[in-house]
Amino acid sequence: MAAFLKFLDFTSTNIEVGVAILSILTVTSLFLWWKSRSSSLESCYLIKNSPKDTVILHQYGQALTVPSISPFVMKLETYLRVAKIPYINKFDRKPGPKKKLPWIQYNDQVVPDSQLCIQFLNTQKNVNLNKHLTPDQVAVGHLLRKTSEESLYWTLLMWRLGLATSGNLYKKLGLPSFVVWYMYRAAKPKLWTQGIGRFSQAEVMQIMDDDLKAISQILGEKKFLFGDKLEDVTEFDCALFGQLCQLVWQVPDCPVSGDITDKFPNLVKYCEEMKSAFWPDWDERLLHSPRHEDTSDSPHDDDGNIETKCEHSH
Repeated sequence: MAAFLKFLDFTSTNIEVGVAILSILTVTSLFLWWKSRSSSLESCYLIKNSPKDTVILHQYGQALTVPSISPFVMKLETYLRVAKIPYINKFDRKPGPKKKLPWIQYNDQVVPDSQLCIQFLNTQKNVNLNKHLTPDQVAVGHLLRKTSEESLYWTLLMWRLGLATSGNLYKKLGLPSFVVWYMYRAAKPKLWTQGIGRFSQAEVMQIMDDDLKAISQILGEKKFLFGDKLEDVTEFDCALFGQLCQLVWQVPDCPVSGDITDKFPNLVKYCEEMKSAFWPDWDERLLHSPRHEDTSDSPHDDDGNIETKCEHSH
């Protein structure tokens, strides 16, 4: 009997050891599979033989009155210009690893999300546009960015995909009617879930006005958020400009632009200052500009998308 019990104890121990080893092997295999899959997924986004140390900026195509329909594309491209980082635009409309635009490729690395791109490039290029700010100013800038990207942005989407039911903005961009219909249909539950879709037009306007009033008060009479010189422009200016230029110049069939002009003229002037300082090619980048329509001498990728290399020296 004692020998039998000893045998059972030995067998039980072996089973426990075997289960532990199997668990370790399973976890290790899953980790290696996940790592291999992640590496494979990232590699599928890479453009081969891309210029060394040059950012490849993936974004939507040109728009009507602002170079991009996306405020986050405008934010990131403005940052690249302010920081004087060489980049190439790729208008492929291909979502990145997080299924969003914009995203970048830098050498053999792929980075999604405009803010993550900026943080990545700050490290890679040793850039710090906020270095002259005090801790209090950085805190104010952070709150301004969050207000513009997490509140003001949703009022912009609500105007475009909730209240402006004509879809004229997207139709003028050349999107087929069924695509515009699908965009409105897909946006409705997202706007509702976020919360902005539950408000009336008057309530959306009030939310927008409250945000703009606060931003206008902080800006005051300055050219930029924290000063009047080009050297005073920060990451926060890039983020704010990305959102404001859409509301000021690219929300057709809505009272938004007129409301901002009447109530917050300093915000319109701010957009004009940023545009003048960092976008000398603004008109050339618009969808129906003569340069855009005549692309016979412009380099194209395999899908016919125009690629424009930009190195700004200001």
